Formats: sequence, structure tokens, C-alpha cells
Amino acid sequence: MNYLNAACSQSYVPKDLPAAVRAVLGKPLRRAAGLTQLALLGALACIPPERRKQPTALLWQSSHGPRLETQALLNEVCHGTAEPLPYDFLATQPAIAAAQIQPFLLGLLSATHFPLAEAGHAHWAMLLALADHWLAEGRYAQVLIAHLDALADVAAGEWLLLSRDPLENSLCRLQIDSPPLPETLADSPNFPALLCRQLATGSASSFQIASSGLPGPALAFARL
Repeated sequence: MNYLNAACSQSYVPKDLPAAVRAVLGKPLRRAAGLTQLALLGALACIPPERRKQPTALLWQSSHGPRLETQALLNEVCHGTAEPLPYDFLATQPAIAAAQIQPFLLGLLSATHFPLAEAGHAHWAMLLALADHWLAEGRYAQVLIAHLDALADVAAGEWLLLSRDPLENSLCRLQIDSPPLPETLADSPNFPALLCRQLATGSASSFQIASSGLPGPALAFARL
């Protein structure tokens, strides 16, 4: 059994991301793509300073990935007056986000990006099941799971943090349940917001996430 220790929702005007990063770090994150800045802000919001050296994995999904950076690179290649710079190419690689945030999250040992086929879809159930398995094996002390998208008009993220051990302010516990439960939450991009709302206002002691992409035992959330 593992515990949900944090849930976080983000929404920024893209031009405000550098200032938000500077407010958290006390300095800018130079040449960082919008997704990287969003990932840094969300990770540090979820994990308190005293737990940032604990062995951590990051699993994140995205409907659009580094689309803006890729379009900018292609535009420079096709229409620019000079060769693109190395960091222009790096910005198109989702994995670079982990490398840039690891100095501020020293326990980050692995990160995996899961591109989604279309907007409006999500695979929270799959990522939660994977995180639950890794924590049960003892690979990590905590696993961050996120849905991140940085577009021209909005940079938004949804986050969950699972840990082997509960904190004083843990939200609920996660368990693999075989029997279906009456209360079900949709596996949608804003699942963390739905989960927080259910914990705050719902009356059921347990509820599960419904996902057509993850058949088998249900992932159930139980109040502490």
C-alpha cells in the first residue's frame, strides 16, 4: 500500500514562467523550454525541501510535448538566416527537462515521458499502477506523476506524488482493488483536480479511477 502525499494543479501565462521560476530559485533557469520550467515548478511545489534528496522517479505525460520548440527549430532551419544553436535542438527533446531540474531535485534518479495520441486523453491509471509497482519493489521512495502541456496561450500541469510512507498531511492511500467500487473518477488530464475535489466534498470512503486502457484490478483511493 502506498500513499498520496501531494496533489497540485498549475496554470501560467507562458511569458510569466521565467519570473515564477526566478521567484522559486532566486535565479533564472537559462535556456529552459516552457515544459522544463513547468516541470521544475510543479516538482518543487509537490516535494518539500527535506524530501528532495530521497530516491525519486518522474513519470510525465503530455498531449503536445515540446511542440512550440520543435516548430521554432523548424522555422529557423527553413527560414532563418543562421544555423540553429545546440540548445535549440536540445529544447525539442523531452528528456532534457529531467537533466535541467535534477540539480534542484537531487534525489531524481529517473524520468520517463509518455506522449499522448491526442488532446483530452490521459493515462493516469497506467502511470499510477507503474508507480505503485516501483514503490512496492523499493526502487524509489517517491514517484512524481504529471500531465504537462506548454502551449502559446497557457502552460498547465497536473501533479500527484506517491510515496511508500505517509506524511502527516497525506491525502489518501492507493491500493489495487479487484471488486468494483460505486464511486468512479474519469481518467482525464485533470484527474488530480477531480481527485482533490472528491476528497474534499465526496462522502464515499473509497473510490477508483476508471480507465479503458488499463483492464484488470481497479486502482482505488481510500481515505485515511
